[in-house]
Amino acid sequence: MYRLCISLLGVMLAVGTVTATPAAQIDKSQVIVYINGAKYYVHTVKPGETLYSISKAYGVDEKSIISHNPSAADGLKVDQTIKIPVQSIVTTEEKSPARKKRRDYEIHTVEAGETLYSISRLYAISVDTILADNGDIDPSHMPLGTRLYIRKSEIGTASDKQVRDEMEEYRDNMNAVAPEGYSYYLVQAGDTLYSLCRRFAISEETLRSLNPMPEGLKAGSIIKVPVEQQPEKHQEHDIWPGYGDDSQTIYGGPSVFKAVNGNRALNVALLLPMTRQGEAVNHYMDFYRGFLLGLERVKADGKSVNLTLFDTEQNASKVSEIVADGFGGMHPDLIVGPVYENLMAPVVSYAERHDIPMVSPLATLSSTDSKVVFQLSPDMKARYDKVADLFNGSRKVTLIYSETVDKEFESEVLALLAGRSYETHKYVYEHPSVIEQREKERERLGISSDEAVSPSDMSPLLRGDESKVFIILADNETDVDRILTAIASANISLTARSRTVSHFVVLGNSKWNRYANIDRSIFFQDRVIMLTSYNARRENQTIKDFDSRYVAAFGSIPSLYSYRGYDAAVLFGNGMFSDIRFGMEGRRYMPLQTPYNFRRDNGMQTRVNSEWVRLDYNNDYTITAR
Repeated sequence: MYRLCISLLGVMLAVGTVTATPAAQIDKSQVIVYINGAKYYVHTVKPGETLYSISKAYGVDEKSIISHNPSAADGLKVDQTIKIPVQSIVTTEEKSPARKKRRDYEIHTVEAGETLYSISRLYAISVDTILADNGDIDPSHMPLGTRLYIRKSEIGTASDKQVRDEMEEYRDNMNAVAPEGYSYYLVQAGDTLYSLCRRFAISEETLRSLNPMPEGLKAGSIIKVPVEQQPEKHQEHDIWPGYGDDSQTIYGGPSVFKAVNGNRALNVALLLPMTRQGEAVNHYMDFYRGFLLGLERVKADGKSVNLTLFDTEQNASKVSEIVADGFGGMHPDLIVGPVYENLMAPVVSYAERHDIPMVSPLATLSSTDSKVVFQLSPDMKARYDKVADLFNGSRKVTLIYSETVDKEFESEVLALLAGRSYETHKYVYEHPSVIEQREKERERLGISSDEAVSPSDMSPLLRGDESKVFIILADNETDVDRILTAIASANISLTARSRTVSHFVVLGNSKWNRYANIDRSIFFQDRVIMLTSYNARRENQTIKDFDSRYVAAFGSIPSLYSYRGYDAAVLFGNGMFSDIRFGMEGRRYMPLQTPYNFRRDNGMQTRVNSEWVRLDYNNDYTITAR
């Protein structure tokens, strides 16, 4: 929930006779925000300050302050927060920054879909630094074509968390002076007009009237919304003991689920194939252990949870038996599993009859569509959303073929390129000894070294100053490895000869992660961009901390199943006490290192995670996760 963070002390104090603070003693606020395109100081009234003294300190007349803060007409109160228009004064530095800027700054031109938040993350630079160097930009509205100065010395110094925290701080500063009944919301990845309208109980027309959106809704932008309302508390139901009636009307109808009252335990049924034909299944033991650690995290937040584990034995009859028995009479509030879609039908039917959320923790569902189901695996239709910037027309795209072609990957890429121009290149492998002999012959004949020496030479593709995207469509490990190596070799060769080399990236195929013999260091040299359904890098501190707890508790190394089990428990263990009444929609969650954002496509009822993880392998041997 986002609430107005203003001290109530000033509201409670009676307005008495005070000695005015001289204007010279008033410290001008360093907090500046844009609201509706206008620039304001955010000033908190201190003891002794008056309209007169504040107006003199900021060089603004009293009428102007009152017009922007109607409540100030009745007098100021200590700790009251007001907004004061910034008087535009152009400094000498702002008049002639060109020489300094060219030397110390990169110029970034805002493209479609970009926000201050996304640009700060792109350069790993502080939001505050960009604001300081670009005095007249409005973080809430960044028009296409806006030119931003990016301080070179600060590039790469800010973490994703710092950038996010700074944007949230900026939003909080706006909220400190928000008009009564409204607040400002930082749009999250995966938010849609539909989900926000549901969340804030308004129509799309009203949301658009509050926020002109010439480029549509953009993650990282700040929008104006009605203050989020808290549901009223009612007496508990008789049918399901312990349920509070937390339902509320949200954009045209009641919410599907009811949050569990915090004064009772959450009952969770976990259905896993712990055994198969009498043998233990290690993957699902890992998931179960991760789930247990996730529930420990939920309990640490002051919540109570009861867990019952059911072994489905990967058997349809066993699942039907569990459901027919009413889950042992436990009255579950939340069902997690089964993990295979072909076993879900009786569980889905039970969950629908009782309006119980049901989580599919691992399967990508193809035939199940239900208002009670949540899918943790990311939506296949959203797979390439995070690489849309590679195909916006600013980069030259080349498809690299070999003798064998990954038809599935080719089909996906061609769909992305529909209506866009691209080039193709046929890679033909030649043994290094053949290439060496040809180079010697060319040297003897005096043929320019700028020409390709072999059909496996990638130099012609890399020359020039354009931004380029290479997509390798080879369908076997050997060809993929050879092409990646050829690109890296061409880059090294051209650079050594002081030739102009384009800024290029390689869009990777998720199948490469299954190849055992590719040297992963080549990913960094070629600036490979990979999309993955789950991200857990063990050098990350959050993952390190989890691994330590897991090893201490179970004496074994966690697997990806362990991480997914933890995520499921934390997401829905906490969500059942709060966000479940919104269908977990419109918010971005990250229990460990993988994000989740649930949404429903048009005409579909199942809520599916829309977040794939984009991994950028940088040539400084770091990985950026987006």
